[in-house]
Amino acid sequence: MFMVIIKNEIQIDSELEKVFSFLANPENLPKWNYYLVTVKKIKEGNPVIGSQYHQVRKKDAQYIELTALEGNKLIEFSSIKSSFIRFKRRMFFSATANGSLIDDIIELRSFIPSFLLRLFTKKIQEAVKANLYKLKELLETCTTTLQDGRVVTIQTV
Repeated sequence: MFMVIIKNEIQIDSELEKVFSFLANPENLPKWNYYLVTVKKIKEGNPVIGSQYHQVRKKDAQYIELTALEGNKLIEFSSIKSSFIRFKRRMFFSATANGSLIDDIIELRSFIPSFLLRLFTKKIQEAVKANLYKLKELLETCTTTLQDGRVVTIQTV
């Protein structure tokens, strides 16, 4: 299995606790990631380590698990069960003078040969960065228009 790492950073002008709380609920992912259609918890309850979710993407579906949750510091999700591309996503949070800083690190693992996987890395990183800017817009203004045309509005975070 081959691996690539994608790193992005984003400043969001909103309180750290509010940003963290919004992102700690995986069912909010489709509100800022246009490629996700739905994310549903497999078992009811609050987000806790070990919680599993089924996410439907534009062309496939995956199961993910909340593998780490450290209040206002870290959220980690990992793909589980069979998946063509496996991933682990870690979001590290810190407070800034203007709000919140997120360091987003995604590890992708696949049986695709590493040279091919690396070819897609830049495209994937740009798509992830575009999604993070939609997250920023959503949390700062309570509305955004996703790349596929969906308009998303939330109550104040």
